[in-house]
Amino acid sequence: MNKYSFCILFLLSGSLCINAQTATDTIIQHQLDEVEVVQQKSRQFVTQFEGKMIVDAQQIQQMPKFLGTSDPIRYLQSLPSVSTNNETTTGIHIQGSADYQSLIAINSVPVLYPNHLLGLFSTFNATHFKQITVQQAQHTGTMTNRVGGRIDFLTHKSVPERFSVEGNLGLISTDLTASIPIGKHNALYLSGRTSYINALYGKWLAIEGMKIKYNFQDYNATFLSELSQKDKLVLTAFYSRDKIGVNDTGVDVSVPWNNILASAEWSHRMSKGLWKTTAFYSSFDDEINVNILQQKVKLNSNFALTGLHNSFNYYIFDSLTLEAVLDYNHYICLPMQFDLRGIDLFETSHSPNQVEHSDELGLGVDLRHDVNNYFAYNVGLYASGYYNKTPFGGLDPRVTLHFYPASNHTLSLHYGMYSQNFHKVGLTNGGLPTDFFFFADRQLKPEKAHSFNIKYTTDFIERKYSISAELYFKQIYHITESVGSIFELLNKHFSYSDDIITGNGRNYGINLMLQRNYGYLTGYVSYTYGRSVRQLPSLEGRQDYCYASSYEREHDLKVVLNSQIAKRWNLSAMFVFATGLPYTQAQEVYMLNGKMMCAYSTYNGAHMPNYHRLDLSCSYDIINKNGHLLGINLSLYNVYNQRNVQFVVYRENLSPVGGTFISRIIPSISIYGKF
Repeated sequence: MNKYSFCILFLLSGSLCINAQTATDTIIQHQLDEVEVVQQKSRQFVTQFEGKMIVDAQQIQQMPKFLGTSDPIRYLQSLPSVSTNNETTTGIHIQGSADYQSLIAINSVPVLYPNHLLGLFSTFNATHFKQITVQQAQHTGTMTNRVGGRIDFLTHKSVPERFSVEGNLGLISTDLTASIPIGKHNALYLSGRTSYINALYGKWLAIEGMKIKYNFQDYNATFLSELSQKDKLVLTAFYSRDKIGVNDTGVDVSVPWNNILASAEWSHRMSKGLWKTTAFYSSFDDEINVNILQQKVKLNSNFALTGLHNSFNYYIFDSLTLEAVLDYNHYICLPMQFDLRGIDLFETSHSPNQVEHSDELGLGVDLRHDVNNYFAYNVGLYASGYYNKTPFGGLDPRVTLHFYPASNHTLSLHYGMYSQNFHKVGLTNGGLPTDFFFFADRQLKPEKAHSFNIKYTTDFIERKYSISAELYFKQIYHITESVGSIFELLNKHFSYSDDIITGNGRNYGINLMLQRNYGYLTGYVSYTYGRSVRQLPSLEGRQDYCYASSYEREHDLKVVLNSQIAKRWNLSAMFVFATGLPYTQAQEVYMLNGKMMCAYSTYNGAHMPNYHRLDLSCSYDIINKNGHLLGINLSLYNVYNQRNVQFVVYRENLSPVGGTFISRIIPSISIYGKF
């Protein structure tokens, strides 16, 4: 295989990345469907409230930065049971679920594939958001169709007192957020981020000596209008774009992809309730175009949804609350278009896939009853109907029992059923958008899950410390996996659907978290023991749950510390340790009847080495007075030069070699401010 063929395969596989068979004292006020966290003297990073972890987005700025950027997704990955993958993947895996099985949303509107190149950054501007909520389990009856967890990025919902600008100037990108009051009852929040990675780090971006040009942009806009004392309108827009290209002698490569989101939310507050209606559109498009001499590759896919979300909260009595949702989603999907010509002796051309449409309607009801000071419960039901050439439907009950045996102690028990009507698989797991979505149908049925959860939380020593412990088990049906390899793209009759198999899954484990909320030193230690195993009868005829998922981290330890050592100085540190990711090792490549075939060892039977890393950060406020802030931050990523294996490449004899994009300490400096 010549140099240019290798380049094409690299771009399609993200460096032939090893998954040859990748499947894929705080005060809390409960205001109807919103949770508002008001901080006094506490510098608590995470507040836990009835199954939710609530994060103040401004706290993220105190975390160690990567190349001068504070990324909220990377911060969330330090929470228990929200597993980190590696530097080249920002996908969120909550309690062993795949990234697409969890809902990542802006004001409850789904964001699809929120990743930049190689997963080094997510697409979220932290300064644009007020709060982030993480729901691992214990979903109510109003949780929409997903079999995983939920992360919601919530924008500001009040008019600022004055005009202000907040931003961060780093070595790889600059982000800026403007808060603009328009009279007494209207406001506009604008955020933008642009990159210039090639200016300082261009020499890192190369394939076989060919330089890569890369940039990304993220834009957010939120318009808020207080129409009356009871009515509020929030308009939200989001756009993110990546483009990577190579322009060398005989080589022309272009890989753009983008996210688009738009929503309009109207809320009406009643004497005992709140009504919200949200109309929205969200889409993800990706495309890969390669032209090297006479060798050409084109791959593209699209996934979009538009819909209407209605929610209603009503206090029947002081101790009895009713919540209901009515959802309609219309999905549009182009699973994958692929065309490859001129790779050595191979030529592959495929009939174009048709754009597919499906519809989903859901009605959810949840009743919350605070029986007394020692016991409360939620009981709910989500009913949904789905149509894609054939109809599907389901009733998903959810029950949560809350026990309060003593002051500051909570014990919760949860059972829930969940459904999901689309799947996602990928050819690789290497940070390029080769993943694609497709709908459930007669052959690939909707995913279903039974979820069991027990969680205990408490705080002690005048609430300076808090502890949480959680046991979870989830049985999932009709999981999809792709068992194809990058080599099979060279076959004349390649079809992505031929390599999709189905099976069942089990996710189970324990989460532990100790948090210090007050004092000279704050932070937390979290540990997760989790298994994410799969039953795939199509492989080796095995009927037991013997295959690890491609994102399983059996042991996952994180330590996050922050110290305000002086009035203007802030130090923080993050340490991560996790067991190595599973992968399927290729053993042999051969030709059979004109097709290139690859023989593998046991599916996900090999493991990468353990992953560990230490990051440090130091911030100094040059100006911090009267609401004005100007400071400088120095961060060190991978302090002790650990070479963590992020992917496996194969040499000509198919011997696996661990590869990494980041194998040294990376210093970064950035200037932050707010005026």
